Amino acid sequence: MKKILILFGIILLLSGCYDYVEINDLVIISGMLIDYKDDKYEITSQVIENEDKTRIKTYTTTCYSTDECIYEISNLSNKDIFISHMKVLILTESAIKNSDNFIDYFLRDTKSKMNFYVYYVEDKYKKDILNIYEDEGSSFYLKDLIEFNNKIFSSSTPISFLDLVYKKTEFGIEPIYPNIQIINNNDKKNIYLNGLVAFNKNKKILLDDNNSISLNIITNKLNKTIITIPCENDYFSLIVNNSKTKYNWKDNNFIFDISLSTKINSCNCKYDLNNPKDIDKLSRIANEHIKKDISNLINISKDNNIDFIGITSYIYKHSRNKYEIKDINTIININTKINSIGEIRK
Repeated sequence: MKKILILFGIILLLSGCYDYVEINDLVIISGMLIDYKDDKYEITSQVIENEDKTRIKTYTTTCYSTDECIYEISNLSNKDIFISHMKVLILTESAIKNSDNFIDYFLRDTKSKMNFYVYYVEDKYKKDILNIYEDEGSSFYLKDLIEFNNKIFSSSTPISFLDLVYKKTEFGIEPIYPNIQIINNNDKKNIYLNGLVAFNKNKKILLDDNNSISLNIITNKLNKTIITIPCENDYFSLIVNNSKTKYNWKDNNFIFDISLSTKINSCNCKYDLNNPKDIDKLSRIANEHIKKDISNLINISKDNNIDFIGITSYIYKHSRNKYEIKDINTIININTKINSIGEIRK
């Protein structure tokens, strides 16, 4: 029996894979934008038509299903579709609110790696967003944009397709999307990352950069960022190099215990940075400021009764009790350590 299996394997290797397709017979989808209106999908796909990425095009199709639209792109390009190298999926408000059927396509397609990033875009930008960077391709730019932001600023939060599926199926946590726009700079259009967006029924909730940083702190997704903090009539700024948040559900209170490791980036306040007591004062000022920002974020979640933080998910997993976020009392404890003043001397 073993000899037969080995012989069968050799025959397959010699004959080649039955569904093998030459690279030049493929069109590789690098990015996709999905809109939904009048019970139809409008899908714009950015594609690579040759191996060295010198021919990048966009195709727009309108159909009743994602499969049908992808099939039409294959007809338009006269090539087989390949989605394994897809980098980004961009969704309009209508697609997010009115139809989840497109998710099924990516879950069913065996060639989909499902690790691409998901974005939100306003209707006024949807026609241009995949056509801005014609040479390098907007899809590749958007992939690099969110990864760079996550590494240096943490003023947005990446969401992969698998993250999206998880948050749509898990109790107590709602998806939140990086918000992309188009801005003009020196008479040239540029893609711009502008905070985060969440949806609760017919309401759109916008989170600015400060809200996004707070979200990354309390969900343990912050890599590095700079926080500017007022002191008296001036400001100082901290580079946050490390943050750790622990949760506890106790006596009907949801408790955040947050530890931040920082160094001073700049300081215009009247404090002696060589004096440990003054450093302690700056730490206390930082604690109050960051606590206020995080409280503001939690209040946005409560006021709109949408849990994009995951508080009610945590409670359900640990107590099997279901709550609404608006009914949860939260306690925030913060310990900001200033470990270095860098090259600054006062």
